[in-house]
Amino acid sequence: MQAKRLSRVLALLLVLCMMVLTFTACDDKEEPTLETTAKSDLTTESQSKDSDETTTGEDASESTGSYTSGKSDGGKSTTKSSGGKSTTKSSGGGTKTTKKSGGGSGSGGQQQPNTTQPKQTAAPTKPKSNTYYAPQVIYNSAPGTLVQTFSDGSAIDYSNTASGYVMVKYAGPHSNVRVQITAPGGSKPLYPIFSRDWEALPLTNGNGTYSIALLANDGGTSYTVAGKLDVPVTLSYSTVAFYRPNIFCNYSGGTACVTYAAELTRGCDTEMAKIEAIYNYVVNNFRYDYGKASSVSSSAYVPNLNSIWSSKSGICFDYASTMAAMLRTQGLPTKVCVGYANGNTYHAWISVYVTGSGWVNGIIQFNGNTWKLMDPTFASTGGNKYDWSTRGSYSVMYYY
Repeated sequence: MQAKRLSRVLALLLVLCMMVLTFTACDDKEEPTLETTAKSDLTTESQSKDSDETTTGEDASESTGSYTSGKSDGGKSTTKSSGGKSTTKSSGGGTKTTKKSGGGSGSGGQQQPNTTQPKQTAAPTKPKSNTYYAPQVIYNSAPGTLVQTFSDGSAIDYSNTASGYVMVKYAGPHSNVRVQITAPGGSKPLYPIFSRDWEALPLTNGNGTYSIALLANDGGTSYTVAGKLDVPVTLSYSTVAFYRPNIFCNYSGGTACVTYAAELTRGCDTEMAKIEAIYNYVVNNFRYDYGKASSVSSSAYVPNLNSIWSSKSGICFDYASTMAAMLRTQGLPTKVCVGYANGNTYHAWISVYVTGSGWVNGIIQFNGNTWKLMDPTFASTGGNKYDWSTRGSYSVMYYY
């Protein structure tokens, strides 16, 4: 009986031992699983902290260029930023990340700001213009659209009155011929005719009726009217007659003073710069010809611009006509004015039209307060003592 009980007790103890062994074996198998889970969680946490610390390190390197180091629970994380390069190591999670901040994409790949200051340089000085202003020569013509022909074959072509001129050709037997134009306002300029070709005569007194008379000299002071024509004129614009050549200011594209004016005004980019360059050249390089002045008949004299330029001398009419040709071909309307200076001296001078100011009547230089008289003859012969803008008066009879 006792043996049976002992046998049962032993059997029960054996069962208990086996159960204990079984539980122990179960415990030994579960621990690695728990440890693996813990390590996985730890790696995730370490990576998260590494990422945060890497960002912090890059932020710091952007602002200060410093070195940053940090540790996580599962290992060591180090972030280093130098010269735009960021390196992250995590010994706990076995990860290694290298980042360059120069790229535009990727986590934390922000571009380093350029802290180098640009070299300061002085603003470049604007060079003087070398612009060449070619001569602007407007040629006259006799197209025959509107023509009055007289018995001796002489003719007046008035096709271009809107452009400020008529063309006249004498074909009669006389050698001493004049054309008188009675203009609106009553002025009566007289033009000598020496050739049998067409001659351009200006219409310089604005709109209105011009009476044109061909006069042939019969000897002495007696003249016969070879032909006459009244012409109503409406100019295309007020300054049109003073842009072109005429019998008293006769030039072409090859006239010496015209070609030189284009070189003289190179780089003169304003109207006043052109006026001053031309005026100063004539005043400083021409001399007054007193011998010619005493021998020339004012009623029959026509300036020859090439001859005047060659000698660099002449009378007042020569000075004025030369400057007018130079200025006109540089796009500046210019009047050749004939009349009396200082009361009783028969004289010629010029006036120029300046944009914004209108006709600058007898004046050239503006010093900020006053203009100086544009009279190349007196300025050339007498210097400042002939400042006729304050010492004398000018009375205009004719414009050419």
